[in-house]
Amino acid sequence: MCRRGFPAGCGNRRGGNFALDKRLSKILEPGFGMYFVIFLLFACVSAFFSLYLAVFELIVCGVLYGYYNVTMRRRKREMLQYLETVSGNIDAESQQTMSTFPLPITVCMIGTSQIVWCNDRFNEVYDMTDSLFEQTVGDIVPGFDTTWLLEKKTRYPSEVKVGDRYYTVLGSLVQPADGSTSVLMTLYWIDSTELVSLRREFEESRPVVSIISIDNYEELVKNVSDSEKATLLAAIDNRIGEWAKDVHGVLRKFDRDRYIFIIEERDLAAIAQDKFSVLDSVRSIISREGINATLSIGIGRDGRTLEEKYEFAALALEMALSRGGDQTVIKNRFAFEFFGGVTKEVEKRTKVKSRVMANALGQLMRDSSQVFVMGHRNSDIDAVGAAVGVVCAARSRGKQVHIVLRRAQTLAQPLLDKIDASGEYNGIFIEPEQAEEMIDAGSLMVVVDTNRPDFVEAPELLQRCRRVAVIDHHRRAADYIENCAVNMHEPSASSASELVSELLQYMVPNQTISRLEAEALLAGIHLDTKGFSIKAGVRTFEAAAYLRRAGADMTSVKRMFQNSFDEYMQRERVISCARSTAGGIVIAVADFQTSRPIAAQAADELLNIIGVRASIVAFPLGDDIVVSARSMGSVNVQIITEMLGGGGSLTAAGAQMKNTDSRTATERIYHAVETYLECQSAQEDEETQ
Repeated sequence: MCRRGFPAGCGNRRGGNFALDKRLSKILEPGFGMYFVIFLLFACVSAFFSLYLAVFELIVCGVLYGYYNVTMRRRKREMLQYLETVSGNIDAESQQTMSTFPLPITVCMIGTSQIVWCNDRFNEVYDMTDSLFEQTVGDIVPGFDTTWLLEKKTRYPSEVKVGDRYYTVLGSLVQPADGSTSVLMTLYWIDSTELVSLRREFEESRPVVSIISIDNYEELVKNVSDSEKATLLAAIDNRIGEWAKDVHGVLRKFDRDRYIFIIEERDLAAIAQDKFSVLDSVRSIISREGINATLSIGIGRDGRTLEEKYEFAALALEMALSRGGDQTVIKNRFAFEFFGGVTKEVEKRTKVKSRVMANALGQLMRDSSQVFVMGHRNSDIDAVGAAVGVVCAARSRGKQVHIVLRRAQTLAQPLLDKIDASGEYNGIFIEPEQAEEMIDAGSLMVVVDTNRPDFVEAPELLQRCRRVAVIDHHRRAADYIENCAVNMHEPSASSASELVSELLQYMVPNQTISRLEAEALLAGIHLDTKGFSIKAGVRTFEAAAYLRRAGADMTSVKRMFQNSFDEYMQRERVISCARSTAGGIVIAVADFQTSRPIAAQAADELLNIIGVRASIVAFPLGDDIVVSARSMGSVNVQIITEMLGGGGSLTAAGAQMKNTDSRTATERIYHAVETYLECQSAQEDEETQ
């Protein structure tokens, strides 16, 4: 019983100390003698070359051996002192009590976690009969470490599993009587299996609130008879009902195109693992007009109450719809999680909505003391063009208005040069530092071409303004501008300039729009549609026709996009770095600095290659790597750039990887592309089954 309960002889120096000394030697001296033999052999060989070197090596070897012996004797003495403390210096009744203590107890080495002693109860948990001095705690609990004890903590950070049982481990260091450094620790194992089981059941049975919405209800039922409409909606109901039946939740339809679905956390994990197959199932339903039905699902979890979870679900559904629909978004207390969203956005905005937004923005301008307009960092022609359109609307209401812009960082210099040459906007463009001095409690901030608070030209100005309006066409990110007085967010629009052009039709009469302003807006549309070739819908051409009637000249607009000879050669140099990957995606990572417009033009140019569905261009900028991504529409580059910390829209997106070198950036880009293609392939396989 020496290995478990320590009878009196085992801890006694006269009776059983010799056997114990041998075992301690086995623990404390794990074959170091072989190293000293090797040292001596080296010294002997060195004698053939240099006697002085051999003598020096022998002296060093002797010193190390002496230090080693002193250290081992001290550690052995500490261990024996402890064993005497827990056995030889206590009475037989106390020894029996410790040996038969109902909690498992082990005594281990601190550095190696090697087990020195255990009581009967621990031996029942984990059989230690003949291998006491060969076992470590790591053999029983893989990954177990002792740093928590060295940090003066008394409890292991988490429960550990031994067999099919869970234990909470408490411990303490054994302090030697002479005050030297401790080499032993005592661990107490408390059975927590029932607690872990109850906690897991509590976590897995917590309710989750889901709201399911038919994205394109109006388009599906348009121009169909009542019987066809009933058949179509019944098919959608059946697909959703079949999917919900396997989950054992509560599904109820509370509106013509909306359902509420209550499930448990364990069910959410199962359907998330299945990647919400109901999205693919419903997408296979096609109306007589050839329109595929699509769903958006907003899920709220981790809320303190059911009411809070419902609010999370509503926010998640709003996020899903603002990103183009046909996807699932999960919202908890801290973040959003996205599933799906690989299809094109469905155009849902109507002229009625545009008129309502125009009236609301006009009223907000009238009630404000002054108006500030701000785009995103490194503003492009679309951001500046949309800002110019907002200035036109504010001027028509007699309001003082300014565009906040960092001229040193803008990418819209050709448009700014044209505006400066006209003289119509003298004093309109100001730096953020000037705006800070002018802003007051009644000021209105209109943000264009972005919906992320950390992407705007001056985030500190956004925080100071109580009244904020947002006009944007990018798919909404997890961190977006909240509590907007007016929010015109349309992912189906081609550009922010297109949205502003629609608003101007209801806010100002034609004659108050100057030719310069019309051309600025048309230039913004031209930029984001790549000359009306990508993501140009019916409303895009209607907005362009409105601007053309206002005096915009397309020839003058195209001159803004001309390049110099040096810029053209730089673009071709970037293109020469391109490499083709799977899935029709071309990646070009330049090892030299260039400008953002050149990188964007290179990405656009790569799309002209046959078989290329998307292009990604990256280049170094200081300590960062800037990424510009473009797509023909079949690849969602926003999802790819979100993996890199950026965002954008379906066909145009970007990112900036902070403090990253070219090699690391290349690996991250390729990994993001591979991940996206795997998800897209899995979805296509599910659709064909």
